[in-house]
Amino acid sequence: MDRIERLSESIRFRTVAGKWEEFLKFHEFLERSFPLIHSKLKVHRINQYALLYEWDVGAEESLLFLAHMDVVPAEEEGWIHPPFSGKISDGYVWGRGALDDKSSLMALMEAVEGLLEQNFTPKHNLLLAFGFDEETKGYMGAKKLAEHLENRKIRIKAILDEGSAIVESVFPGVYKPLALIGIAEKGFASFDLVAKGPGGHSSTPYRNAPIERMAKAITRISEYNSKPILIGAVEDFLKTLGHFTTFPLNVVLKHPRFFLPLIDLFFSKSPTASAMLRTTMCVTMLNAGVADNVIPEQVTATVNCRIVPGETAKEVFERIRKIVEDLDVEVVRNEKWEVSDPVEQSNTKTDFYQKLVETIEEVFPDAAVSTFLTIGGTDSRHYKHLCRDIYRFSPIRMTKKDLETVHGRNERISIQAYERMCDFYTNLMQKL
Repeated sequence: MDRIERLSESIRFRTVAGKWEEFLKFHEFLERSFPLIHSKLKVHRINQYALLYEWDVGAEESLLFLAHMDVVPAEEEGWIHPPFSGKISDGYVWGRGALDDKSSLMALMEAVEGLLEQNFTPKHNLLLAFGFDEETKGYMGAKKLAEHLENRKIRIKAILDEGSAIVESVFPGVYKPLALIGIAEKGFASFDLVAKGPGGHSSTPYRNAPIERMAKAITRISEYNSKPILIGAVEDFLKTLGHFTTFPLNVVLKHPRFFLPLIDLFFSKSPTASAMLRTTMCVTMLNAGVADNVIPEQVTATVNCRIVPGETAKEVFERIRKIVEDLDVEVVRNEKWEVSDPVEQSNTKTDFYQKLVETIEEVFPDAAVSTFLTIGGTDSRHYKHLCRDIYRFSPIRMTKKDLETVHGRNERISIQAYERMCDFYTNLMQKL
């Protein structure tokens, strides 16, 4: 079985959080597929389903590579090939996890297995940590893995996780492939808006009922724009874009601090681009009413916030409270919602970062490398107390169309792209 066939088989395991037997079967598959790793490295199962592989060469510091076994659910309707078929067709491997994130996990394993075959010895200890609930915030997997490393007092020099990639034709007017390294990550918090009042029969409605006040609150939050904040990672990214755009946009992008209001206006047309500049607030859940002829006594709306570095969840909570305070709507932190402040920027002067850039330039010579702000959440945030230097980059090319398949229909990875992923991790580990 070659590495393309192994990737294909990995996708056939329905490793959706909650289907725990599938994770155990996936563990057995990894053991069969990578015999040298399982005979020469220390293997730990953390909290039953998370995996930690430890290549201990006696160094004082370790380098930590992250990936996750779990995938989001997928209905078969609308897929060219079934989402858990792992079908190899038309130059692609198809299925849920092909991009997010089994390709990273499998490519890391292929790289280590190949290096062991060559009797290679790294300069640092290498750790592979694979969580099992990244798609549901990582508190059972990555968090427990991080606690295990902390309890053992293992010194982590640098961390590499998913979170950014090589994107093509994603930003308007930019056709140069951009290798984006996430050196910071937005935080997140969910808060509940609660409006209460007398109930009653729908045949005798009254003004300013809870549902009416909530509608006004939701409208205000949806229309509210937090002030733009330009962090260093985004500033460097904008300057990079400026080298590949034409006049006058190139002048604006090369001087982002001076032209920030103009850039903000330009980015307002793109939700993804706008999210790089500010904390976002989005109402994602509503709960009200018990019958169509009853005025609800209580209405609850959940607001999910993605917090830009430089702000905190507490500040955002106060901002939301002020937005709705005159509407008699309470803002509460529901105990079931987790809060995570942003992960601040990592150092780009480290040896690990320089080797990372060097490897990208060798394997993807046509791509321009830039720092980036990861706007989604990754497992790496659970390790921020262990190591400041966290980098988020998957060595895979993705077009806008490819990005739409992540958590969507017809997720797939080209055979050529996956081969490059394996080569990338191998080259990087040899440099480190």
